[in-house]
Amino acid sequence: METIIKGEMIKWARERAGLSIEELAEKLKTNTDKVKKWESGELAITVAKARSLSKISLVPYGLLFADNPPEDELPIADFRTHGLEDIIIPSAELLETISDARLKQEWYRDYLIAEDSEPLKYIGKYDINSDPELTAKNIKKILRIDEDEYLKCRDWERAFGYLLNHAEDAGITVIVNSSLKNNTRRPLDEEEFRGFVLSDRYAPIIFINGRDAKPARTFTLIHEIAHLLIGVSGVLDNTLEINHSVPQERWCNQVAAEFLTPKERFISIWNKKESIDKNLDNIRLRLKVSRLVCVYRAYQLNLISCDEKQKLYSEEITRIEAMKEKRREEHGGPDPYLLRRFKTGRNLALAVISEVNSNRMLYRDAFRLLGIRNAESLKEFSGRLGY
Repeated sequence: METIIKGEMIKWARERAGLSIEELAEKLKTNTDKVKKWESGELAITVAKARSLSKISLVPYGLLFADNPPEDELPIADFRTHGLEDIIIPSAELLETISDARLKQEWYRDYLIAEDSEPLKYIGKYDINSDPELTAKNIKKILRIDEDEYLKCRDWERAFGYLLNHAEDAGITVIVNSSLKNNTRRPLDEEEFRGFVLSDRYAPIIFINGRDAKPARTFTLIHEIAHLLIGVSGVLDNTLEINHSVPQERWCNQVAAEFLTPKERFISIWNKKESIDKNLDNIRLRLKVSRLVCVYRAYQLNLISCDEKQKLYSEEITRIEAMKEKRREEHGGPDPYLLRRFKTGRNLALAVISEVNSNRMLYRDAFRLLGIRNAESLKEFSGRLGY
């Protein structure tokens, strides 16, 4: 059976999925000539192929019957710079990921209000004219950071976990995921976005792209918390190399830098008699931050030149990419339930489980929110969270 779907809609759906004609033909198990004829209007696409196209492009099946393609616009502010080039059309994966996060946020917000939770006082309390150093100190108070305890973390990875847990204790849901929901065949492109933040006085959400380099995540987390303090939602790209002409991003960067590498402490540790490499390693170990953050901060404080910064940054990115490739080649992986905790956010997951256990939520709704397939998996996940 054939359908009356305009060729321009088929072309739009294909391009939305980021596929060439040849790639779409391969996915639909057909030939390129047919795809070309569908797009030119010479041949009608079948119902079966149209439904498959809908799934591949993440376009609702009914929308394919529209007269004209809709404009794919981000529903939140776009702070991406893409190396100062024009902002590209958002991918289907990014749009769907934001949509899924907003759905989770809407449910969790309603849940918190029903539970008579108080709105978070720090959301939107600041503006970009606030002093970055003072703001960074206030974030530590908001997160209830014990400086001594934090600096006792063995490395920056454990320090990231410490900050993430404290952010969630402060009412922020933090999601870390590298693919579209649970579909590992639809990875999120770290070159397109590093993360996004959805500000809300009850249920703020921070999303960190899990495909981004692990050493950059701590800076991204604090940068996005700074976004919440000014009450601004948005999509972000590389927070370390952000376009400084964007006022909000420049301010959030300054706050994150002051939080993780306070100016006075950083300078007091830096020894001009030692090599740059030794200084960077010493600060990395002392302040529990990545080498990338150390390079950025050293440049910001005029301790290294622009050329040195570029060279060191490039070397570190190369090293990180090599490590990522090595991990991909290794067998096995982390505990799937540990991944689930990061993919959903601890706060939201516990709220959903509480509703299910109290018979106030259907299992199917819980499965949808948590990305879990059956009751047995939900029970196991609940136990891992200590519920």
